[in-house]
Amino acid sequence: MKRKKIFVIALLIAAILLGFLREYIFVSINHVIESGGNANGNLSILKWVLTFLFTLLYFALTCGFLFMLFREKKHIRLAVFVYAVLVGVSFIAAVTGFLIASFDSVYPFIRTVMGIAQSPIVMMVLIPACLLNEAKLLHKKG
Repeated sequence: MKRKKIFVIALLIAAILLGFLREYIFVSINHVIESGGNANGNLSILKWVLTFLFTLLYFALTCGFLFMLFREKKHIRLAVFVYAVLVGVSFIAAVTGFLIASFDSVYPFIRTVMGIAQSPIVMMVLIPACLLNEAKLLHKKG
């Protein structure tokens, strides 16, 4: 039990530090882009690569939390589903915007959805939701 608490605390610290690291990197990149230092577009490409990297890292942290707290695959599958929906919605919005209007018209929406995916928001929603589900199942059995 003590090891579980230590691991959960370590995951919590990792999530917080990852958030600070992500914020620092993206603010720095955006500052360079806004000051005209992205003439060839490499930083914009780097932002997309980093977006998916941070999404994967937060996905891994979310799965780690869910596994440590519940030890059930159904909760991991729920996390996979939620992240797949977030990435899928972003991708569909990007393609739709590119084909119908312009990518710039849908970029704020994509940025918001992917911002959720690369933050602890999903984790903060899934953990209480899974706790409520487990409590509901225990109540039905009892």
